[in-house]
Amino acid sequence: MEQTLTIDGIYNGATGVANGGYSCGVVASFISGDAEVRLNAAFPTETPLTVKSSAEGNVEFFLEQNCSKANLLGSGKPTLLDLEVPNPPNYEAARQASENFIFLHRVDPRGCYVCSPIRPVGEGLRLFIGPLPNIQGKSMGENLVASVWRPSPEQAKADGYIDPVYIWSVLDCPGVTALKLRNPGSGVLVLGSCAASMKEKLPASEHYVVSAWEIDPPQGAKRFMGVAIHSRTGKLMAWARQVC
Repeated sequence: MEQTLTIDGIYNGATGVANGGYSCGVVASFISGDAEVRLNAAFPTETPLTVKSSAEGNVEFFLEQNCSKANLLGSGKPTLLDLEVPNPPNYEAARQASENFIFLHRVDPRGCYVCSPIRPVGEGLRLFIGPLPNIQGKSMGENLVASVWRPSPEQAKADGYIDPVYIWSVLDCPGVTALKLRNPGSGVLVLGSCAASMKEKLPASEHYVVSAWEIDPPQGAKRFMGVAIHSRTGKLMAWARQVC
C-alpha cells in the first residue's frame, strides 16, 4: 500500500526538518503495538513524503515519489521491547531537575518542538529536561536526567488520551540531553533509531515524570539510552530504547 503525507512545520527540531521523536511517532502510527523505527535521514517538514506499507506490518518513508534506497528517510517494523527500567525519580525531584533545564537545542528560532522554552503552551511540548544530582557519578542504568511533563489539551485525541505521536516525541530529547550534560564535549548527537512501547494510555489531564539513563557502554560513536514516562505516582506508562 502506498500513500502520501506531509509533516507540519510546527513539529520541527532543526529548521525545516521534523523532531526525531516526532518523525518516529509518525512512522510508528502505521504499526500496531510496539514498534522499532530507524531514521536514515531527517524528515523534511512541509514536503510530501511517500509511505509504503507491507502486509507484514513494516513501513518505509521516502522523499518524493521516487521510492529508491537513496530516497529512503526511515523505516519501521513491529517489535517486542524488553527493557529494564529503573525506578523513576519522584515528582518533586523531577520538578527540581526541570528548574535546572539547559536549553541545548537552539538550531531554530523557535527551538525544538519538544524542549524549547520559547514556544508558548500549545505550540510545543515544553519538556524541560534537567540533570539529577551527581549526574557525573551515576552508574550504568541509573537515571541521569528528569523532567516533569504537563501535556496541553491540543495533544489529546477525542477520547482525552494523548496521541501516541506526542508520546514518541517526549521519548526523544531526554536521551540526547542526558548524553550532552554528562559529556559536554560529545559533539553533535542525533537520534538514529528508537524502539518504544506504550504500556498504558496517557490521560492528557495528568502530569508525568520523564527520565533517561544509559543502557549499555558506547560502541564506537553509538550511544545507547533508555527513556521512560511514569505517572506522577510512579506507574510506568511508556518507555523506549534509543541509539544516538
